[in-house]
Amino acid sequence: MGAVAAVARLIYLNLARQFPVLLTFLVFLAAIDIGFGLEDQRSALYFWSYIVLEPLECIFGIIAVRELLALTFSDYPGIRTVGRWSMYAGIALSLTLSLLATGFFWSGGALGRAHSHLYYLEISKRAVVFGLAVVIVTILLCLSRYPLHLGRNTLVSSLCFSALFLSEAARLLLDSLMPKLHNHFVDGVESGFIFFCLIGWAVFLRPESATAAPQIHYSSAGEDDLLRQLNSLNALLARAARR
Repeated sequence: MGAVAAVARLIYLNLARQFPVLLTFLVFLAAIDIGFGLEDQRSALYFWSYIVLEPLECIFGIIAVRELLALTFSDYPGIRTVGRWSMYAGIALSLTLSLLATGFFWSGGALGRAHSHLYYLEISKRAVVFGLAVVIVTILLCLSRYPLHLGRNTLVSSLCFSALFLSEAARLLLDSLMPKLHNHFVDGVESGFIFFCLIGWAVFLRPESATAAPQIHYSSAGEDDLLRQLNSLNALLARAARR
């Protein structure tokens, strides 16, 4: 229900235009949470719904993080472009290494697991989610290093979804170690954390008009030097991206 509340808050604040992909991602999360809640977990429908919808959730997550990346570096197209391709490459590398390591250690087809294909799906999703968390943490490190002076909504979104994806990766890691690939206690704790994370995000969002209001900021000599470094890096990456 946290996703439902976040969607309602986005629409109420008229932020759908600012965060269209995040809105779509949250609508999808709300839909699958409601759908899974109504289905019998022991049914074939639940199993195949999980198999089909989990990859879609990963795809929506990748596009949502891409939107955060674009918002964070909107004034730096070179960094934005290279960052986007670095995200794709990092996720692909993480996914490849996870599957290769899994295939090496479980060469017998994940013997002893309830469903080997479900196990590999869990490993794949964990790799993707962890890669997304790394991307957002990298964004936060850039924010702590350079005085970008982002809007409140973008900063809050980066913090929220960093915590969300990291918790999801940790939950998937613990679930993959369980004989039945899930643990009700771990799943419940993670679901509660995501709920409060999304509620907190919704509470701290502000109307677009408030965030777009011009703010007077007097930069220091140190900040000016950091911004010159960032502009130089952006120009260098922009030239490299055009080649």
